[in-house]
Amino acid sequence: MGTSSGKRCNRGADAGVHGWWRGWWVPGVGRRPVLPLALVCALFALACSPPARSGRPNIVILVSDDQDFEHFGFAGHPLVNAPTIDTLAAEGVRFDFCFVPMSRCRPAQAALLSGQWPHQSGVYYNVGATHIDPDASLANRLSAVGYRCFGEGKFWEFDPRLMGFENYTIRNYETFGRLGQAHLFEWLESLDPATPFFLWWAPELPHVPHDPPERFLDAIDPAAIPIPGYVAPDRVEEYRTLERKSLAMVSWLDETIAELRAELESLGLLDDTLFLFLVDNGWANGLPSKGTAFDKGLRTPAIFTWPEEIPGGSVHDELISAVDLYATLLDYGGATPLPSCMGRSLRPLIEGRPFTPREALFGGIYLQRPPDGWADPTRDLVALWARTKRYKYILYLQDVHEAEDARLHIQANACDYPERDRGDEDLFDLEADPEELNNLAGDPQLAAKKAELRQRVLEWWRETGGGDLSVPAD
Repeated sequence: MGTSSGKRCNRGADAGVHGWWRGWWVPGVGRRPVLPLALVCALFALACSPPARSGRPNIVILVSDDQDFEHFGFAGHPLVNAPTIDTLAAEGVRFDFCFVPMSRCRPAQAALLSGQWPHQSGVYYNVGATHIDPDASLANRLSAVGYRCFGEGKFWEFDPRLMGFENYTIRNYETFGRLGQAHLFEWLESLDPATPFFLWWAPELPHVPHDPPERFLDAIDPAAIPIPGYVAPDRVEEYRTLERKSLAMVSWLDETIAELRAELESLGLLDDTLFLFLVDNGWANGLPSKGTAFDKGLRTPAIFTWPEEIPGGSVHDELISAVDLYATLLDYGGATPLPSCMGRSLRPLIEGRPFTPREALFGGIYLQRPPDGWADPTRDLVALWARTKRYKYILYLQDVHEAEDARLHIQANACDYPERDRGDEDLFDLEADPEELNNLAGDPQLAAKKAELRQRVLEWWRETGGGDLSVPAD
């Protein structure tokens, strides 16, 4: 019985796996061996496995909407409960000094999606008809090299399908995240694991309305909220109330990110996914933020996380821009940016290779919307800003008055409005004054530094295609 059974096994092996080993002769033995069943199964699984993706990851951009750059546990805030974002930071590479070129949602996102400065793309406002160049669109560039592209949440540009996304429901920012992510998860579950995907993930969180579930508010003791010294005594209670809601909204954002990561893990896609986390523009209580040239409006952390390929735990203090994030993602995706891209890939820096950092960053602050319905960044430029590691310089080209705030829509919660006249200048020593409270523009000892930064930002404007400006006398 044993011999007969063995012959049946040999005949079965001859007939299976396409009989590929038939006629295999082992010198000195003169007979065909019987392959172990485990080896046969392993070879069959290898033959049927999806093709390799040549090291290209899935790419997910996690866009936080209106968040203080200090509202993070990894930044040292004692009351922020955002363990998922903290995990991304711990497992990834963190850039603490990333800046968007304009402190408003749409122009910041347009720079990230196009790799261009706002005055180049024409998208420098939240409300208007101009859109980024579809050929430059991050999704179109990745789609051209084989990525499937999908988006959910806040997206301002023209028909998302023209911009390279599969779905036109991308603008569901008022419900996405707040009411779940079922539509996105259905798409993820339909994916072929052999094909990389790009996901634009942008819920309107922690953006207003600040109406978090009660469980997040209950977790924050108002009395424990630290009160910065720049908050006026008569505004402490206002600050505390607003800050509690803001912190709770960050927890809500974190929970939605955790849900996404859990879904990707359940589908076996998490390990092959590169995450980029950033904030599209700042939001602050106690200091002017959104709509201004201050760090509270422009600064965001940027976190790249891909544990399978990127060693985590490093923190960088180089000055980087949203346009650099665009170039970096295209680099990891194996796509080529257009010559119009103003960014530089951070991949060498992330991977520990030589990299020459920027000495300074530049940008502009604009009106909330074009006054005549058509875009003209030169006409609508309110201020130019320059930032080095130590200094911030701002040149005001239009009046900034609270009585005219409908033109600017500046965010100033529990603090004074940043009134300025055309021709005013700000200069801050960020080492001594990180909150930008002490304007040193009139200090004769810093006159040369002020003149240098003024000249450099005006040169940047001209060299990057900005129109002729009517510049106030120095």
